[in-house]
Amino acid sequence: MRVALRSLMLGCIALSVVAGSAQAQTERVRYKWRDETGALHYEDAIPPEAVKFGYEVVNKQGITVRRVERAKTADELAAAKAAAEKAAAEQKKADDAARTDAQMLAAYPTEDDLRRSIQAQIDLITQNIQATEIGIASQEKNLAERLNHAAEQERIGKPVPVPVQKQITTLKDGLAEQRAFLARRTNDREAMQKQMETSIAHYRQIKQKQDDLRKGR
Repeated sequence: MRVALRSLMLGCIALSVVAGSAQAQTERVRYKWRDETGALHYEDAIPPEAVKFGYEVVNKQGITVRRVERAKTADELAAAKAAAEKAAAEQKKADDAARTDAQMLAAYPTEDDLRRSIQAQIDLITQNIQATEIGIASQEKNLAERLNHAAEQERIGKPVPVPVQKQITTLKDGLAEQRAFLARRTNDREAMQKQMETSIAHYRQIKQKQDDLRKGR
């Protein structure tokens, strides 16, 4: 019994050796590459030059089983990184735009809803402009009164009182600020009016795209 068991074990070991040898024969590969002159080389091990120019792994039948590209230069790596970063930035921009479009459609079910929302902002700016214009008219009236008083004092040969001088300076500074604010708000209203048309045109595009998707176009 022991003799038979020993013989069986020896047979298994022999089979394992044969199988391992066969597998080694099957997996044996060589490396094919071309140098800078274009000359073709076959090597059993990978030389440094092959890594520089790129190489192919071939099996014992001479069939290429894998291609390894040449090592990239520092400039090429930097360019590849820059290209990847640019692509990522463009993708993020596209994702952000898609998210904004989805939010617009959710917030404004119809074009009229969007138009009313933008018009409400324009109306608010208009109210600011009107209030500022009233304030400017009032300050201009006060300034005119102070200037007339100062001119009258000068005509009769008296110095302009210091408080009046300060009031004139304060009114002039205030008017300059109010007029600058009025100009900004007027520009804001014009920009908002242009934005309305642009936003509505964009809304129509994404609304149409949404409708086409729903209809399977």
